[in-house]
Amino acid sequence: MIPVLRCVIKRAINNTRRAGKGDKHRLLTGLVLCLAILLPGCTQPAAPQAAPLPVVSVDEVKSSEAGRNIVTTGLVKPWQEAKLSFQVPGLILQGPSEEGLAVARGTVLAVLDNADYKAQAESAGHQLELARVEVERTRADLQRVEQLFAAGAVPEKELDDARFANRAALARAGQAQSALDRAELALSHSSLKAPFAGEILKRLGEKGEMVAAGTPVILLGQLDPVKISVTTASGDTGSWPVGSEALVGAGSVAGTSTGESSGRKAVVHSISPGAEGYTGSFEVVLKLANPSRDLRPGQVVNVQRQVVSAPALWVPLKAVVSRGEALKYVFVYRPGDGTVKQLPVALGPVSGDRIQITQGLEAGDLVLVMMPGDLKDGARVEVKENGAH
Repeated sequence: MIPVLRCVIKRAINNTRRAGKGDKHRLLTGLVLCLAILLPGCTQPAAPQAAPLPVVSVDEVKSSEAGRNIVTTGLVKPWQEAKLSFQVPGLILQGPSEEGLAVARGTVLAVLDNADYKAQAESAGHQLELARVEVERTRADLQRVEQLFAAGAVPEKELDDARFANRAALARAGQAQSALDRAELALSHSSLKAPFAGEILKRLGEKGEMVAAGTPVILLGQLDPVKISVTTASGDTGSWPVGSEALVGAGSVAGTSTGESSGRKAVVHSISPGAEGYTGSFEVVLKLANPSRDLRPGQVVNVQRQVVSAPALWVPLKAVVSRGEALKYVFVYRPGDGTVKQLPVALGPVSGDRIQITQGLEAGDLVLVMMPGDLKDGARVEVKENGAH
């Protein structure tokens, strides 16, 4: 198009030089019209410009330890708890002791009307005394018969009879002793004593009430130390090793957002060997000193524990992309060709703003942290200058 245009313009100029004044005007006007028509077709189209690459930030995957803060609630329980009852029936004559009373081990908490038990014990004592007298009498008879038999003065049958009489007396004495022991034991059971030092949590019986053997009368609990019962999922029992420490607070546990920690130190005492009911959860029991007894049974407290994990691979939380509950993946930057690769990953626990990767990545991989939402697998990207390369 350009050579043809040049030829037309050159010829028009030559014709203009040979033409008259009026013709020159008409030729110049035609030349301008031709140029107006031909010049737009001679314009070269602009070359298309390449779209800018997405700018991303990357973070290098490293193996390291990570701490996480477990914050949960626990239920205060007595370290020991027992429903106390009389082992014999009777009428409550004294007690039970008042609720809230702190008692030492062996303290008498309630007493039955024991007149009958005293009488039975006294009667059994008399029977034992009679049996012992009979033993002494038959023993003396046996000694005398043995001497006569040795002298040939009595037959052997009389000796045997004396021996049998003495053995029978000994047996009756044994029975009388057993009866006395039972009577004295029943008498002792008419007093209800504290099996351990604790506090009267509840009165279950009243003075003047007739109770059967085994009927609870007092609820006794040991409140120093106390148990703190924490429920945890089966997969997290390893975060509560026996002997490790935790912090217990009666109010909100301070420092959960600032990284500081405060509270009373408790020690993990035990973990239940089996799950509770259909929940699949396990009970963790903490042991906590409670000398002032300000923590009460049934009270809900906050429990905080710092857990340091074994070395593992950690990435920023914002590097993980989710598509539904099942599919989690990250984009990995490949410096060789400047592209990204979408990789599915398996996730572990969260620690602050980072999450553990249990499967799908290796140490040294470069994961995208900041990226456009429409990024595709295999796309080329530009890494920010302050990102890793």
